[in-house]
Amino acid sequence: MRAKEEHEVRKAWPTRQRISASILILLGGLCFGIYARAVPNGQAVAIYFVAATPAQEDNPRTYPAALYIAGNEQKLSLVRQIFTVDDYFRDFADDLHGNMYLAAQNGIFVIHEDDPARSEFMSLDKFDDFPCWGAIKGDSVPAAVQYCYGDQIIWVGGNAESGKSRIGDGGWAAFKFLQYSGQNGGPFPSTPPLAEIAGANLVMPLSVRPEVVLAQLPPEFNAKPELRRLVWILASTDGYLAVWILPEHMVGGSVGTDNPRHTEPLDVLVLYKLTNQWKTLELPTTITSNTAAPVRILGDWLVTTIMDWRPGPAGSGSGSPGMKNERESDSSTSPLPNIWGMYANKFLDLYIPGKLVIENLADGRKLTLDTGQEDSEVVAIRDDGEILYRVNDSIYSAKIAGERITARTLVVKDAGVPDIHWAFWGPAPKSAQPSGSAGEVH
Repeated sequence: MRAKEEHEVRKAWPTRQRISASILILLGGLCFGIYARAVPNGQAVAIYFVAATPAQEDNPRTYPAALYIAGNEQKLSLVRQIFTVDDYFRDFADDLHGNMYLAAQNGIFVIHEDDPARSEFMSLDKFDDFPCWGAIKGDSVPAAVQYCYGDQIIWVGGNAESGKSRIGDGGWAAFKFLQYSGQNGGPFPSTPPLAEIAGANLVMPLSVRPEVVLAQLPPEFNAKPELRRLVWILASTDGYLAVWILPEHMVGGSVGTDNPRHTEPLDVLVLYKLTNQWKTLELPTTITSNTAAPVRILGDWLVTTIMDWRPGPAGSGSGSPGMKNERESDSSTSPLPNIWGMYANKFLDLYIPGKLVIENLADGRKLTLDTGQEDSEVVAIRDDGEILYRVNDSIYSAKIAGERITARTLVVKDAGVPDIHWAFWGPAPKSAQPSGSAGEVH
């Protein structure tokens, strides 16, 4: 991308977050307590958690990546380190069909949900996550991840196929099958996929040609092709496509932590792919020019973190509940991110009450999970209604029963938990050798 074009894109996403540095944590449950259960074939099922902390462009940091397991007394135990600080962890993607991808400057590590203990790293000569990066999967499109490097699109397969290389040439057309569950929680947001409106079409990537048409928008949202209105893709799954069209006052201009521009509530367009019908939802949250949309789709469930616009002095965090319970660390020496510091400064004009709205897009049910702590997020929801959510340094499981959330149980509590943003269920490991706590990775 030419320098001028990239500058314009960066103005639209002024605090563009590369996951250029991150802690990766995989937590697996052993066959004790609630962490594992038997299934009909006799295999135990465990809960795994992935943590990745996006580095912010104005304060780039590198963090190690490691594999952990839930050990005794609901603490984390180190299984192995995956990336060192020098590997420079860059970005995360999930094809929502069993593979997660973690990219460093020299290659991509693949997590296979059906075999989490398997270590698979594919070396790359070159990697970049701007202007395009994302996982893909469709009926005739194998699970993979694609990224742009200069004028090339590189394809990296999620699974080995006989006689076929795992790394090769990609194509713009495959991004029509983009898989993206939405924004991670916590105070370190990552960059959402960016798109544009060209006439009646929603197209991606942003400011680069050729382009692929993701969908046709309702007539009231059509725009002259030369306007190229900016759109954030909030989520893209097999069943749904959720987008937010940026209002004019949120695009361009200088950006700082003082008096950031904001929009509330959030008007989101959701395409129901099975019926090809659009629906407009008004979500009870706020976006500023320093933050991302706190929205993700997990199965049929759309999860929104409530945020209210309450301007306050720098460093105050608008008095959101739970700030005293957040990790506070010295960013110059600590191996773990400063959670309290990022909330207090990046989210200074937002009041975050610790309420998560969970709406079922298929049947209309709407629930509210009230944790009373601003650093909270839902990390997974299973088809049978089991839910996993994080509150500060703890992960809980619960059950969605009708219009209630029941059976809340503590899964794990440890120093590394604030960095967890994804989870999945997989086969329980046969054995593990605990070797320290989450805070001891180097």
